[in-house]
Amino acid sequence: MKNLIHSTNLGARLFSAVLIIFASLVARATPVTTQNIVLRPGWNAVAIRVLPANTDLNSVFNGVAIDSLWAYENNLISPDFIQDVSEQTLAKSGWVSWVPTNRVDAFQNDLSDIQVNRSYLIKYSGTNAFTLTLTGRPSLRSPKWTPNAYNFLGFPVDPGLPPTFLNFFQPSSAHYTASTGLQPIYRLNASGAWQRVAPSDLMAAGEALWVFCKGASDYLAPLKASVLPGDGMTFSAATEKVDLELSNLTTSSANVSFRDLGAPAPNPLSYQSREVATLLAWTALPEPYVSPLEAGATNTHRFGLRRVDMAADLFETVLEITDGLGTRLLLPVTGERPASPAFSASSSSSSSARTQKKGATVQSSLTEVVSHAGLWVGDAILNAVSEAHSGGLSTNFLQGFTISVETNFVTMAVTTNYVPNSVSRTNVSMATTPTGGDFHLRLLLHVDSTGQTRLLKEVIQMWKEAVTSNDASGVTTVTQPGRIVLLTDDSLVGQFSGLATRDGTSVGRRISTAGFDFPDNELPLAGNFALGSSVIGTNSILADFARNPFKHKYHPDHTTGFNIQRVIELQLVPPPTNAPPGYGSSVLNGIYRETVSGLHRTNIVVNGTFQLTRIATAAVLNQ
Repeated sequence: MKNLIHSTNLGARLFSAVLIIFASLVARATPVTTQNIVLRPGWNAVAIRVLPANTDLNSVFNGVAIDSLWAYENNLISPDFIQDVSEQTLAKSGWVSWVPTNRVDAFQNDLSDIQVNRSYLIKYSGTNAFTLTLTGRPSLRSPKWTPNAYNFLGFPVDPGLPPTFLNFFQPSSAHYTASTGLQPIYRLNASGAWQRVAPSDLMAAGEALWVFCKGASDYLAPLKASVLPGDGMTFSAATEKVDLELSNLTTSSANVSFRDLGAPAPNPLSYQSREVATLLAWTALPEPYVSPLEAGATNTHRFGLRRVDMAADLFETVLEITDGLGTRLLLPVTGERPASPAFSASSSSSSSARTQKKGATVQSSLTEVVSHAGLWVGDAILNAVSEAHSGGLSTNFLQGFTISVETNFVTMAVTTNYVPNSVSRTNVSMATTPTGGDFHLRLLLHVDSTGQTRLLKEVIQMWKEAVTSNDASGVTTVTQPGRIVLLTDDSLVGQFSGLATRDGTSVGRRISTAGFDFPDNELPLAGNFALGSSVIGTNSILADFARNPFKHKYHPDHTTGFNIQRVIELQLVPPPTNAPPGYGSSVLNGIYRETVSGLHRTNIVVNGTFQLTRIATAAVLNQ
């Protein structure tokens, strides 16, 4: 066990990190909706579908004339009071209760907090009906059925289209069979007595029932929903997509409707759709999004969070799912992004927005650069080059330059009115023509905590072990958690642990590119690594550089090479329509430009596109 705990296995470490992120997100984000509960004088059977922020029963029922509240806990035995409700009957074994704290008998309270997806008997002492509104977080959970017994439960009924008991429970063999019909179900009538329902009776939203379960069951509703992990849709900082599986358990086709109850505009919640037979695209969730679901079929819907459209660092909403057959499911949705407002629409939707106020533009851009800190890896695809002997000069060849940027999800045409930045561009205006094929060039870029971007030749991913200490009680606590480190200095490898085990040895992960060469391992780039902006640098290969491609040790005519300069520029494009959810946070696309001097009397210019993926968020190198 000790060896397992201290294993350097990367998967275990990343899994632990995901759990920490998930726990932090759940603690901070609380998507809420409301539930209206009508309390009539006397006894009420209520199913709670949302969890208030303050679950204390004294807070939930503050100012409400509640005489007592009861919850059934002992599902190991069947209740023997189907016909009548009274406090004397409820006092039997299996029930716990709560009364307001101003009552003398409040010291006997067994309950203190309300729970979501739990059913209660509430005795209301008011003289007129009262509507109690609860605001809280819903939860997508299947009930825990006790087999061969009555279960006190509520169900996700669509209040606008209530189903009959027969239609709702018919898909479950534990609650309906053709030979025996509907298993016994009891509801509380207006006089406070339990009355068996007829199969044709309509169900009611928020109503708790006694339902007999024949054998084992995990049944919730005719429309079954499943999302992992947890009871909602959670987009942590490391999660771009979440799959929601829906099953139609009925013998009728359904039109499943998804409606965002928060309804922000633009809505960062999107779904993956197939625009044509071979192309998948991400589409903003419409109001509503309707998808057909055949009888007995199961469909998987993939949802994503476009962080470029998030208005705040946390996104919280509730997704309502209905099937038109009487089921209404409420799915909490939470998402987060880095703490800075780097991916807000105001700072990244278009380059024109950045020119409104120069000072504000600079600050917004710098903020975004810092939020992009980490290691970015990708490819440049070069597909246009100047013809040095053609003499075809064009002083404005970049004006209105249109290029097709390919991503894994969508093809976007980017038109840019290019304005040179402060870096000199002497003789860069050579016209280019398309090439017969593509040339792929691997890119390694690191952005630090100050926004400085560096082009790397190679980087090694290692692991820095956690720092622990013992507190006054002798308990070991983690003072600094373990983390991934990025090394460009090979001499530091021995100070860290590997990310994985190979042939019994702990090893790191080396990533390199053969497309660039400079004396050190890092080439600083000028400019801002932000959407709509550019970074640029010069890779100088001097004539006496040991790896100058025109310098050959054993050829008498090639004892020295040429002084070569490669001016490299990467322009990051704003998010296109139907951009993938991770665009701007974990995926970036752009235009690649390079000008090579020293090989010909006329500079050689190449153009292309690039795509980068952030594989680590470490903001520093070599520590």
